[in-house]
Amino acid sequence: MLSTIEELMSATGVPGAAVGIIHNGQRHTAAAGITNHDHPLPVTADTLFQIGSITKTMTATVAMRFVEAGRLDLDTPIQHYLPQFQLQDETAATQATMRHLLTHMGGWVGDYFENTGAGDDALARYVAKMADLPQQVPLGTLWSYNNAGFSLAGHVLEAIADKPYETIVQEELFDPLGMTMSFFFPGDVMVHRFAVGHTVIESVDGTRSTTVATPWPLARSANAAGAVTATVNDMLDYAQFHLQHGRTNEGKQWLQAATVDAMQRPLAKAGAMASHVGISWLLNEINGIWTVGHGGATNG
Repeated sequence: MLSTIEELMSATGVPGAAVGIIHNGQRHTAAAGITNHDHPLPVTADTLFQIGSITKTMTATVAMRFVEAGRLDLDTPIQHYLPQFQLQDETAATQATMRHLLTHMGGWVGDYFENTGAGDDALARYVAKMADLPQQVPLGTLWSYNNAGFSLAGHVLEAIADKPYETIVQEELFDPLGMTMSFFFPGDVMVHRFAVGHTVIESVDGTRSTTVATPWPLARSANAAGAVTATVNDMLDYAQFHLQHGRTNEGKQWLQAATVDAMQRPLAKAGAMASHVGISWLLNEINGIWTVGHGGATNG
């Protein structure tokens, strides 16, 4: 596996990578390269990487915990939980539900990245600014990848729990699954070995060079949409949890099997990313077998 990783890294110009595989119940990891072109350290299975939008599946997983507890209904309008929620389209604002958010069916502008500060009110301030977002297609009619919808979903969880989004995920997901090397905040990440993004720059004479991509951290308002940083070992714990239908590695049923199955059920046709979408998961059918997954990308 290591030689294959190194070949792919060489072909794509990736400075460092960590890979994890679960096969027949056995976990395998491999790591190669360096963490940072400017200040290189060897990448290991304990190196932190930004996982980008895989975070969305974590937001959805916690939301389904709230559903099981009777604290959240996927088909109740968002304004029931956030009466102040507004969009340019009043009809969309009054009718939007968590199901719309978690399946990218909101229909408003989705690539809305606004730094609303580092305080616990970052998501609340972000959602207030969503009042200016225009509707691109009618609510629930067309799948369109929507980062803003997941930031909104994170604030719904905050309103229900009366806690910051990051605390909720820590209590409802990271702690129960033993994900001790998964973080949101740069201050928590920087005391461990972590990888940064890189950009390949091509000069006018055709020569190529690699430089560190900046800025490294995302704004706190993006935490619910894509800001988790984790090790490959923690990501294997997370993958195993879903593969085991909601059972942790310690054998505790933290999410009901029926709930996990419902998250992985095709709910709507998706765009170029996948053939269908479930509750946050992107689904493809290959030779009669459904695959379940999600990618993630950040700066570099």
